[in-house]
Amino acid sequence: MQKKSPRHLARSLAVQGIYSYKINQCSIIEIEDYLNKNNGPIFEKANYELMHYLIEQTLHDFSHNVARYTPYLKREISEINLIEQIILAIAATELLNNLNVPAYVIINEAIELAKLYGSEDSYKFINGLVDKLALEVRHEEMQSSKPKRST
Repeated sequence: MQKKSPRHLARSLAVQGIYSYKINQCSIIEIEDYLNKNNGPIFEKANYELMHYLIEQTLHDFSHNVARYTPYLKREISEINLIEQIILAIAATELLNNLNVPAYVIINEAIELAKLYGSEDSYKFINGLVDKLALEVRHEEMQSSKPKRST
């Protein structure tokens, strides 16, 4: 089993925390206490600052960040399951605000979270949407990181 980075663990806990909030409408402090009690060893290894930031910022901008994907959808946002919405919102939060994290890392993390928490093929759906948003909001970075084709 591959060892997960503290940043990956933070993102994974953020998915759980945001889901908990959406179901229970509790405070961020209560969410973090819950995550700590139920995921102690993982919580201790996770990057707490990133986890806290992602929970707080994603909840603050949740509807707006999920709506960022509307131009790329063939269905209503309300038809996307909650876990997928959460993963999309976290990815949007990072793409828009964590400019020191490369877009390809954010895309890859979203895919990994979808594989962990989503339905069987949701990672494909997530990949397509996050990639399109990254092309929109980080166009130059995405263009410069495209693999060069040999001629």
